[in-house]
Amino acid sequence: MPGFENLTPINGFDISNLNNARQNNYAWSMTDLGDYIYVGTGRNILVNVIRTIVPNAQIPALIRPEAIDNLAEIWRYKKDGSLPWQRVYKAPDDSGIVGFRFMLRHMPFGGSPCIYAAAFGTRAQVLKTTNGVDWFILPDTVLQGTSSRAMITHRGKLYVATIDETGDVTDPSAAPLLYSSKDPEFYPWEPVIDSSTPGFDPASNPGGAITNMAVFNNRIYIATSNSDKIQVWRTNRSEPGLNDWTLVVDGFGVPPNRYTLSMGVFKNYLYVSGTKQLPLSWLIPMGCDIIRIDTDDNWQLVVGGNPLTPFIPAGEQGNGSLSGLGSGFNNPFNVYAWQIQEYKDRLFISTFDDSSNMEVILTTLLANRAALEQMIGSAITNLLIGIYMAVVAILRQIRYPIGFDLYMSEDGINFQSVVLRGLNNPNNYGGRILYVDSDDGLYLGTANPFQGCEVWELSDIENFELRPCDNKHYEDLWKAWGELNEKYGIVNENLPAIQKLMPKNYYHRPIGGKPFRAGRTGGYNQNDGFNGSRRSVADLWLAKEIRKNKV
Repeated sequence: MPGFENLTPINGFDISNLNNARQNNYAWSMTDLGDYIYVGTGRNILVNVIRTIVPNAQIPALIRPEAIDNLAEIWRYKKDGSLPWQRVYKAPDDSGIVGFRFMLRHMPFGGSPCIYAAAFGTRAQVLKTTNGVDWFILPDTVLQGTSSRAMITHRGKLYVATIDETGDVTDPSAAPLLYSSKDPEFYPWEPVIDSSTPGFDPASNPGGAITNMAVFNNRIYIATSNSDKIQVWRTNRSEPGLNDWTLVVDGFGVPPNRYTLSMGVFKNYLYVSGTKQLPLSWLIPMGCDIIRIDTDDNWQLVVGGNPLTPFIPAGEQGNGSLSGLGSGFNNPFNVYAWQIQEYKDRLFISTFDDSSNMEVILTTLLANRAALEQMIGSAITNLLIGIYMAVVAILRQIRYPIGFDLYMSEDGINFQSVVLRGLNNPNNYGGRILYVDSDDGLYLGTANPFQGCEVWELSDIENFELRPCDNKHYEDLWKAWGELNEKYGIVNENLPAIQKLMPKNYYHRPIGGKPFRAGRTGGYNQNDGFNGSRRSVADLWLAKEIRKNKV
């Protein structure tokens, strides 16, 4: 791939155990210390999703390893390439840790740098290492929640935002869980936002679960999810205080975005992504939006404003974007802007591409046809099968480029595409991590639940095969969108029936409010009525309802 070098000769790192390697699905987090790059993995992401919905479900061979091992790992790679990948940490059996969603280098007390890694599992936990080899779980009785999507280091303190993913993240009553410490090895975490504090004013403090966080203009900015919108808050001073926050953004996007999966600073602006309602935007693709905020709290839409959805009335599409690009960079299948990163005076944005789920939905409908006819009737069942059959055929006809996209801009407004096919691997459906190390190198980690993750290094920024994102970007998709829109419009018209098969609320969390169980397990019931096709999370909800109703 021009401009990039693949650092993973074996997907998932483990050359000595290929079964273990493929279970390192996501390069979920990344940082560096000294001569090494460190990657925290997410293990068996789709396998765990299936298990939490239907414990005895047949796991498709496409994602099923020979022996399930959900214990998260941390791997490192010597930057000069002189040593192969090395595993430096394996979560203990009793830790409940299935992944590391965030890693950060922090210099406590202004001394030597250390790495802190926030775990995803049965409860929020943070690990520390001083040398990259010896890792330990920090003792803690303060942190709430099950995971963290964001950590920052600011003015000598380490901040971690945790999230309770056993409940509804978009519940407006969800507490914003934010903590700080000079070094949690020696100083316990302290809550930053505490509604039980006397004099607490809800109007002057963030509300809702924190999904992302960044430092900008010497202030802390957090993004929260609420029932119908995203909010962005900032501290009024360099450090947070009681009743000392300002609401900067009170929702954006048509339909409204619900989650912020990335934030990044570029040229005196803070860029913030928006993802729409899930799982609906997997079934009826709705592209992500991106805004930017200046130092005076003004914000502008950079990407979005024309979501290409079949249920937005004429005249309600919203204002045009600065870039002229509609939602998802003119592509509704780009459901997430998963990473926003500045590098060498350029802005990079990577996406999650949902297009492969169209065939997933089709095969799931076909596999469960008889049961569906009993639940929602043969007419709607056959209609849905016909719709997704047509969508899959159209995508193949236009040779749609499956795999995540990577975009670059020199001014933060006009974009060019760097990658459109997941770095030539369609199984790389997400550009999960963009990381700039202390030696000013750019690394990219992928989400690939079928083969194991990959890690790439930018080798030549001047050798990109760039394509301008003008009015012809995804032109073939736009030409076909009239027909696609008609199909998705029919899906939308039948949502009342379809929603009987889906949960009322879903976020990237353990399904049904149950935490993922870490450990080495196997032994699945192979007679649960599933075939071996690839499925999205929404499809598996369908399987859950079929099982529950015994039809």
